[in-house]
Amino acid sequence: MTWLLAILLALNPAGQDSPPAGEAVYLIPVQGEISPGLIHPFARGLEQARREGAVAVILLMDTPGGRVDSTMEIIDLLEDSDIPAWTLVDDWALSAGAFIAVATDRIYMTERSVIGAATPILSSPMGGTAEMPESVEEKMTSALAATIEATAAAHGHSPELVRAMVDRDVEIPDPDQPGEFISQAGKLLTLTASRADELGFSAGTVKNLDDLLRRNDLDRARRIFLELSPAEKVARALTSSTVTVILLLAGLGGIYLEFKTPGFGLPGILGICCLGLFFFGQYVGGLAGYEEIALFLAGALLLFLELFVTPGFGVAGVAGIILTILALILAMARGPLFDPDFTINPDYPRALATLGQALVGLAVLALAGGRLLHNRRSPLARRLILKNDERTYLSSDRKVGPGPGQRGVAVTVLRPAGKAEFAGRVIDVVSRAEFIPAGTELKIIRTEGTRVVVQAVKSKPGEKV
Repeated sequence: MTWLLAILLALNPAGQDSPPAGEAVYLIPVQGEISPGLIHPFARGLEQARREGAVAVILLMDTPGGRVDSTMEIIDLLEDSDIPAWTLVDDWALSAGAFIAVATDRIYMTERSVIGAATPILSSPMGGTAEMPESVEEKMTSALAATIEATAAAHGHSPELVRAMVDRDVEIPDPDQPGEFISQAGKLLTLTASRADELGFSAGTVKNLDDLLRRNDLDRARRIFLELSPAEKVARALTSSTVTVILLLAGLGGIYLEFKTPGFGLPGILGICCLGLFFFGQYVGGLAGYEEIALFLAGALLLFLELFVTPGFGVAGVAGIILTILALILAMARGPLFDPDFTINPDYPRALATLGQALVGLAVLALAGGRLLHNRRSPLARRLILKNDERTYLSSDRKVGPGPGQRGVAVTVLRPAGKAEFAGRVIDVVSRAEFIPAGTELKIIRTEGTRVVVQAVKSKPGEKV
């Protein structure tokens, strides 16, 4: 027995007891853009860490930032958790990433990493930034800086350094080098790993996760990684700024093309699918609810009634446009328009900018597509325009002939736009918002510039067109 005890002591010397059975650390990746799609898996990860009895939650961070509302929800989740949370910055913890990092108890950084540059900005969905009014920017910066300062102080991080990361007007002299500054006025503070270590902002510079765990005597602990479900992966992708504007552009573009072409085909299916994916992503991300979806459907119904049931364009059409735009904006925003201190909620300018990008893109594509189709020799035009040896298809910008009173036949279904033949020539026409089947006899009731308005007529017995 003596020799067996000696072997056991040699394998497990004093002061190096193995961790208790079941001791684990829970690893949550915070990578890429911080978007609403990250909130649900983050909450699920913290709950799973609690059930597993994890001794620490470690955020594996590499992010250029993201949405303020999503960031604040993640910070609230961390504050409500009773498990120690650490951050390992690998490359970037910028903007929203810095906010989340200071909400954890320890910040570790790899040698190549940086942290800071956390002032709020209005980001453009296709990259870059959009300008905010100076008064709005000042209010947002002040409110956000105060919140993050308090969060940092509660977790033992320097509020002064955090303030300099958010507010470019903060100046911090370097006590060790007279005349030098840690942070200069007019510049946001961004710290390298070595500088953060020198200033005591980080808990240390490590080589990697293994090194971090080794320093905390957790190198033998079980590592549990947060695994995203397929739905969470899809939602994370769909709620990114770039994908959101692409879905809006494709969805609105598809619906627009469907209204401009006869029948129901690929453009309409594509548009409905893209808008469905848009609302799915916003719903899973916690931004859109049934109310926004119902509001959008109500707006779409009013537009349908205005275009295909009631003549002209009046109250129903205007109301439909307003409800549709409002639904899309509300689906990308959360909470009231103004905070209690009358600071505008940054979600709404961002949502408006995203929708604006999609509408501008739609206008550009519509203009480019119109020019391309106008050139009837282009490959696209040859594919899309019907060919018939016995007819010459003309645009409505060409002279029709007698004008009002002339009779012809609908070549395509008018929904309400379509094509009709008059005196052997086919032109673009529009009905008074009613459906007219192909082959129906028509009469021109008025012309408005290049717009030819027709209505269905009944031929008298023996009368020919």
